[in-house]
Amino acid sequence: MTKKRTKDVALVLSSGGARGIAFIGAIEELESRGYRITSVSGCSMGALIGGVYAAGGLEAFKEWLFSLNDIGIMSLVDPSISKNYLVKGDKVISAIKEIVPNINIQDLKIPFSAVATDLYTGEEVVFREGPLFEAIRASISVPSFFRPVKNGHRTLIDGGLVNTLPLNRVARNGHDILVGFDVNDIDKNGINAFLEQMYRLNKNMTVYKNDTMSYIGKLGKKKDVSLLEKIREVGGRGIDLFRLQKDTASKQKKLIAESAKKRIPVGAEDSYLSILKRSFSIANHVIADRMIEACPPDVLARLPLDAVPSGMAYAKGRELSEIGRHLMAAALDRYESSLSL
Repeated sequence: MTKKRTKDVALVLSSGGARGIAFIGAIEELESRGYRITSVSGCSMGALIGGVYAAGGLEAFKEWLFSLNDIGIMSLVDPSISKNYLVKGDKVISAIKEIVPNINIQDLKIPFSAVATDLYTGEEVVFREGPLFEAIRASISVPSFFRPVKNGHRTLIDGGLVNTLPLNRVARNGHDILVGFDVNDIDKNGINAFLEQMYRLNKNMTVYKNDTMSYIGKLGKKKDVSLLEKIREVGGRGIDLFRLQKDTASKQKKLIAESAKKRIPVGAEDSYLSILKRSFSIANHVIADRMIEACPPDVLARLPLDAVPSGMAYAKGRELSEIGRHLMAAALDRYESSLSL
């Protein structure tokens, strides 16, 4: 990590699906402050946004993306009859090519790189030359969703499997600052706090219920207690149990409402697809964390993967972009303040 009074930026953008639209606002925030993006590296969605920017087509791409509604987005999906993947992935790339020219990476105005993963060897494959959209298409090939890309002897899939945030792959000019944006962060403290509170409430309820049932069972066997006294005791315990159940339910409802505002996942009955999706996201988060430790950026913006609800997808591009702008602004404020210390 450096502390330089420079406006040159080596920008690195992570994988993260629709959340990666936040990169658009982040780039705009950098430029509005006079920073010069002198190189870009990206993974998956980060490779798409970064590549489009390096090709000079971000503004046109943004206008096209923000104009899409749900129907427009669905029109870009080309379902596959293959049992190995759901979508071919050709239509969306073809649509973007109509806006952004498919030039060779080595001919871009600034250095660009994209990472993909070799399906069979697990090796990281870094594109620094060749057709831009061939690199992008390989980098965004989410396993089982998009068709893998054939590249020479390799079969390539999403780069997020090996290098979610390729801080070590971006070109440096010797006097730039390293800026990273990761959209796979996890609010561990918030999630743990919520789950612990829910666990304690459920445990207290279960313990009291079991104690009550045990007491009632023992009471029924006592011969020195009249039937009337037993009825009174059972009734009193029953009322206390009902009140505790009502109080517990009220507290749980309040906790769930608060967690929803904080975008904390609370699904008790997670579906197969949601578990699969979150497992992939967790892997991305762990890989990004390790890369940040190994190659600390000067400026780091992070968006929790739960901060954007599943319903806020590509048709909510403007909101996502604005979120990215605010996060980058906050990260730059922290960095610029540190320069004066």
